[in-house]
Parts: sequence; C-alpha cells; structure tokens
Amino acid sequence: MVSSELKDKIGQMIMVGFQEAELSEGCPLVRALKSFSLGGVILYNIDLKCYLEELKRKPDLSRHEAARICPKNIHSPDQLKRLTNSLKSYSKDPLFIAVDQEGGLVSRLGPAAGFPETESPKALGEKDDLAATSQAAGGIAKNLKLSGINLNLAPVADLSLNPEGLIARNGRSFGSDPDVVYRHARAFILAHRQQGILTTLKHFPGKGSAAKDTHFEMADVTTSYQDQELIPFSRLIEEKLADMVMTSHIHHRGWDPEFPVTLSPNILRGLLREKLGYEGVVISDDLLMGAIVQQFSLEEASLLAIEAGVDILLASNNSPEGYDPNLFDRMFEAIYRAVERGRLSKTMIEASHGRIRALKSRLQNI
Repeated sequence: MVSSELKDKIGQMIMVGFQEAELSEGCPLVRALKSFSLGGVILYNIDLKCYLEELKRKPDLSRHEAARICPKNIHSPDQLKRLTNSLKSYSKDPLFIAVDQEGGLVSRLGPAAGFPETESPKALGEKDDLAATSQAAGGIAKNLKLSGINLNLAPVADLSLNPEGLIARNGRSFGSDPDVVYRHARAFILAHRQQGILTTLKHFPGKGSAAKDTHFEMADVTTSYQDQELIPFSRLIEEKLADMVMTSHIHHRGWDPEFPVTLSPNILRGLLREKLGYEGVVISDDLLMGAIVQQFSLEEASLLAIEAGVDILLASNNSPEGYDPNLFDRMFEAIYRAVERGRLSKTMIEASHGRIRALKSRLQNI
C-alpha cells in the first residue's frame, strides 16, 4: 500500500504544462496542485499544435506572429503575474514555475506579450563580453522575478558544433569553444542568482554535435559526439553552479547501446552522478518529444527515466498532438502502480524527493 505521504512525494517529481492562461477551480491542473502536490509547471507563449497548423497555411510564419495568433499561457505581463499568483495560491507546497527563457529565439516572454527582445546566446558568445552577458541575463532574470517565475530552464551549455543541428541553427549556444560556453553560462547563472531565480544546465551531456532534432526524431551522436562537449557541464557542476541538470534525448551507443540519455542509468547514474559527482536535481527534457514517444509510451518512459536517475519528469503538454487533460494523472498513476508492484522502490522516490526539497528550500517568495 502506498501512503498519502508517498503520493505527495510522487507528485513532487512531476512537472507539466497546461492549457489555461487563467485558472479556475474546475481545471485539471488545479486538482493536481490541490490533491496530488504537483511539483512544478512549465509555461509557454505558443500553442504548438496551433502553430504547426498555421505554418501549413503560412510557411514563413515567425515565432513573434505565432505568439499572437496561437497564445498559450503567456499573454501579457499583468496576466502572467495573475497566473503565477494563482498557481502559488492553489499549491500546498512550494511550486517550481518554469519557462525556457534562453534569450533570442527561445524566449517565452517576448514582444508579442509585452516583454522586451532578448539577445541570443550566439550573439552574446560572439561578443565575448562577460559584462554584456551578465547584463542581458540580469534583464531576463528581473522580468522572470517580476512575473512570479522562479525557475529558468536555461542556460544551454551545449557547444555549437554541427551547423545543421538545431542548437547552431537557432543560435542557442554561446559558441563552439567549451571555455567560451562555460564562462558565459557561468555569467548567466550568477546574474540569475542575484535575482533569486534558479537555473538549469542543458542538455546533458551536450547535444551540439547532433544533426537531427530530438523534438521530432531520435538523434544518434555515437560517431559525432566530442569529449569537449562535457567540459562546460563538468566545470559548472564542480563549482556548484548547477541548480538543476536537464537530460538530453540523444543516443550515444558507446555509452548505452539501448537507451537515450534520459533513460540511461549508465549515463545519469554512472557519468553524471558518479564520475562528475553531481548531487543535485536531474530533470528530464520533455518526455513528449519525438525521440521518446516514437519508442516508448509516456507511462513507460516515466518509469525508465526514474530508474535511470531522473528526479523530475517534465512533460510539456504542448505537443503536435495537442493538449491532454489527463497527462498528469497518467504519469502519476504509472509511478504509483510501479511503487505498489515493487518495480520502483520507495527509497528511490524518497531520494529524489530529498533533492527536490533541498532545492525548493532556496526558492524565494517571488
């Protein structure tokens, strides 16, 4: 039998997206917050299903236009602040409220919702002026704080190695030199810490050499991965600057012939925990991305990720298939049943919960 205390600990291990820009008592997210101690939410400015449908009609549709045509959770500064206040009021425990605010193309708080333009990591890395990066990151962090967001799923610590890959094409990396990436990611993190905003190193162990986009398909880096890709992660972990580490869905058969990184005990427990000595929270990249869902159900992926060493399971609920009102229930039920059956141990759940609780103790009341 699984105790109510353990149910709450399972709920803390889940972070999901949702449909609403304003919450009401009847929505599934409020039930998950109030009854199941949901641990975190992720906010988006664009509804992906709507965006992909609009792209068919207008192939040159920009992200800026899409945010106006297909808004999701973020519409304006005032609306966003109301939403985050509402989220906190419904949550019985401290809540991670997260966004991907990398700067440049991947910026959920953008001009369409009344927020300023932000410089891309690529542009900042090319300047190689740490003061400029600190200023840009400080501006990002300040807007997150004013909006009631406490976790930035950034910075990207990947190296820009493959010009055909998503990281390079979208300007998401500070550069191809591991020292440049380390220094600018460090400046980004420290600027956020000044505002009390937690950050996330991604995408471990580096996916800058990948040619394919894990949002839509599996990316095998067995022959393209370079050892230098690990350097920014290892240095920042050593300096205790990794609040969270996000896993990538790349597949490196030299490290694990069977599983992608997110589902690999060899990589997460062996390389990240044991070799690099990382003791903090591990969060998955979105479990609804093509690299995962083409091979595993959401339920099985959730269990494999926990077995591999993931503490927080992230599911965007913002996929090409659209919104699933039962998403949290599906994940929770799978984990709950796996503990009941003995596939997942209570010790494993409690270890993750301990790491999550320790990180949440640093959340400021923002």
